[in-house]
Order: sequence, then structure tokens, then C-alpha cells
Amino acid sequence: MDSSVVTLRDASVADAGGIAAVHVAAWKETYTGLVPEGMLAALSVEDREARWRRILADPQAVGTSVCVACDGERIVGFGSCGGQRDAGLRTLGFDAEISALYLLQSHQRQGIGTAMMRRMAAELARRGHAAATLWVLRENHTAQAFYARLGGEVVGEREEVRPEARLMELAYGWRRLGHMK
Repeated sequence: MDSSVVTLRDASVADAGGIAAVHVAAWKETYTGLVPEGMLAALSVEDREARWRRILADPQAVGTSVCVACDGERIVGFGSCGGQRDAGLRTLGFDAEISALYLLQSHQRQGIGTAMMRRMAAELARRGHAAATLWVLRENHTAQAFYARLGGEVVGEREEVRPEARLMELAYGWRRLGHMK
């Protein structure tokens, strides 16, 4: 695939279904073997679409910016970012977060994820933010290597307890948004 045909743009409410489909597909591609199979089996495009529709209907209310990566008309990835929700990370000087970055495996390793990260960093800087974090599963070594290549450093750790599992996550941080590699 030639990544030059993939374009990035701001998401709209009309994109909720495409974002939801990528969200579920990317979870299944990425997290098989890293999270319990029941978590993956319970994922629903319809549920995700309803969530994304609410977010995209009033992004100012939730303080979230969402971008999509499109191969032609087809959404193949998305990212979302906004103000920092984690008080501990805010205390460490990270005033923003990248709350999601998902790209179908068929479109990975082509510079699209890097372009999405840079776009979100620029959006956060435009909003007056200085530093950002994101959370990644401790077992997701591929994503960790990607974030490290972009200059991210591990700045925190947490255990997320869900009914189906206890997930260990690492926070990767960038102290200066303009210096994402």
C-alpha cells in the first residue's frame, strides 16, 4: 500500500461508524493474547459507534479532538487527544493526553501512525498544552517501541482493574510536544 494515498483529517459525527469498526478491529488485531479472549469477544461495533457518536456530536463539551486516517474513503485509523484526565500525571507536568491511537495492521509501518501522533501533538500545542502522555499495555511491546522511537519515555504505571481482567499499563510521556521525533 502506498501511504501517500492515506489522508488525515478531523473526524465528524458521520465518521462514528468507521471509527467504531477500526476500534474493534484494531483491538482484536493488537490485543489477542494480551487480554482475556472474553474481553475481545464482548467488543461491539454498535456500542463503540454510540460512544463515538456522543463524543463527536460535541467534542468541545468533552474537550476531545479526533482525527481519522483515510485510505480513499475508508477509515483505517483514528486518534483522539485532549486535556489530561490523570491527576498524578498532571502533577508531573503533563497537561494533555493522547487518549487513543489505533491503526489497522494493514496500514502500520508506513508512517501513518507517526503522522497521526504529530498531528495530535500539534493540536494539543495549538490548544495551549505543553506536554502529553498516553497509556499502553505493559505487554504491548510493539506499541512501546513505536512510542519510544517518537521520543516518549515511561513516566508512570498503573493497574486498571476491570471485571474481566487486571491490566498493567505504562504511561509514555513527551515533556515538549514540539519535540516528538
